[in-house]
Amino acid sequence: MSQLSSGNRYNVAWFKLYEFISRREKEKALGIYRLLMHSIDNNALALKLEGDIYLSFNDFDNALNCYIRSASIYYDNKNYIEFAAIYENINLLFPQNID
Repeated sequence: MSQLSSGNRYNVAWFKLYEFISRREKEKALGIYRLLMHSIDNNALALKLEGDIYLSFNDFDNALNCYIRSASIYYDNKNYIEFAAIYENINLLFPQNID
């Protein structure tokens, strides 16, 4: 049996993340997400993905918190297009949120 290369292990991990989400296994999904985030050096993207995971489990408060933190990082990095896209998404997902 051949060894998996590093890239293949990440592909399997992303698939497992999807699998845990589709089976509604929140704790397992968040656990593998945290492991995968060691391979991503973009904190804003990582927070947006975390928000997406929370949203898939209808955990709206944590999702909103992650999205706002992600947008803040994009703003600080002067990536205004991503910042605006996240806030537009927040506005669509959480229209009751005045902030």
